[in-house]
Amino acid sequence: MIDRRKFTLGAAAFGFGALAGPLEAKVRRKPARMLDVIVLGAGASGLQAAWILEQQGLKVKVLEGRGRVGGRIATLMDQPGYPEMGFNSMADGYGRGFDAAERAGVELVEVGARYRLGKPPMLWLNGKSMTREDWAKFPGNPFPDALKTTMPGELVAKLIGQKNPLADWTAWNDPASAKLDIPLRDFLKAQGLTDEAIRIGNDVSPYYGTTAADVSALMLEYNDGFVKAQFAAGPRSMAVKGGNIQLAEGMAKLLKGDVLLGKEVIAITSSAASATVHCRDGSQFTARKVICSLPFSTLRKVKILPGLKGPQAQAVASLPYQPLSMVFLTATAPFWDEDGLALGMWTDGMAGNLMPQRFGSSPDEITGFIAQARGGLANTWDAMGRDAVFTAVTGAIETMRPSTKGKLRAAEFFSWKNEGFNLGDWAYFGPGHISGLVNHMAKPAGRVHFCGEHTATGARGLEGAFESAERVALEVLGA
Repeated sequence: MIDRRKFTLGAAAFGFGALAGPLEAKVRRKPARMLDVIVLGAGASGLQAAWILEQQGLKVKVLEGRGRVGGRIATLMDQPGYPEMGFNSMADGYGRGFDAAERAGVELVEVGARYRLGKPPMLWLNGKSMTREDWAKFPGNPFPDALKTTMPGELVAKLIGQKNPLADWTAWNDPASAKLDIPLRDFLKAQGLTDEAIRIGNDVSPYYGTTAADVSALMLEYNDGFVKAQFAAGPRSMAVKGGNIQLAEGMAKLLKGDVLLGKEVIAITSSAASATVHCRDGSQFTARKVICSLPFSTLRKVKILPGLKGPQAQAVASLPYQPLSMVFLTATAPFWDEDGLALGMWTDGMAGNLMPQRFGSSPDEITGFIAQARGGLANTWDAMGRDAVFTAVTGAIETMRPSTKGKLRAAEFFSWKNEGFNLGDWAYFGPGHISGLVNHMAKPAGRVHFCGEHTATGARGLEGAFESAERVALEVLGA
């Protein structure tokens, strides 16, 4: 692993660069020195890779298709409490994340305790509310006797945590672990779960995939090991005060080279000495190397010449991304005081999973609610459109909790599947993907190198994005 602390910040940041028309003409008349590296994508991984390479004296330019930096760091800065639509928090084990935050000059605050305040979320099935005790006694509870008190949203994580067959989570992608690369459904069946128990415990709101049949059990076993390692490092969950997007913005400002927004990539062509990136607006950029941090969901729309081959091409063409959609709601009155029920709601209906947001001046202040849909429900929301989703979500909540009528306002709808530069949130692996594709995904293809959380093998989330940036920077420096 590269020693992140051996780098210094170097010269002051120049901020975001932009090429105006006259400057473009001037460059055409008198070409500047060829770039060393073009980085595609101004998310955490791309920005980190660019910074590391600049510290080693390379001339780097970052191209981003969106009109903002951050990638899957996405904060609603115009809503109360600055709700997060992507990256939420980093655990104590996120050493790279802490380094980046210090470098970017942002303040981290502990937010984990806020998630645990108040009454535990209630379960709502078929519009009826249940506490944990009610669920344990409910005749329709399909869980095995030993798991009757386990709430549906806890079931899969609990079983994976208790029965994880992956002895060393860091060896998840070793050939010896291939026998575990089976459908999650098969793993759950082996624990005595019926089809109905799997539907309630996973498919209504899956963490990965859309059903237990389309995600690898090994994916969850790896994630379980990573999460446990984070807890072992410390109990905190840290986020950027005032919105996580400030981390990405601070990282971008540290770069000496340009970060060009609105540069959607449509092709990458390579020769013996250089690679050229072609953008939808007609602009082209040439460098000795290209680092691609784009998710495979959008990279599959980019023409790469010479083309990718074998398992790497298969991964780019097929790696799935999580359907995840959210509605941010604000409350005009504290309806929870009126009905006395818990703020959080785990439902099997159109409202999805309702989570209170406590990001005001004190944890007691409720700044809003996020209704979250995963898997199949997210796909349903996405097909409906914003206004119809607003009506369906608020209507479902009002039907279940009459005290909310006229007191909830849907303010924002965010769909990762409909977000054109990601087409889904995080990547996940289907059965057989880990044993067949993972170790081939990030291999350099000529002058093109790959990074991004989906290529990390030792961490998940933001830490995985940074890990992949270190790895790709070392590849480029050593090439």
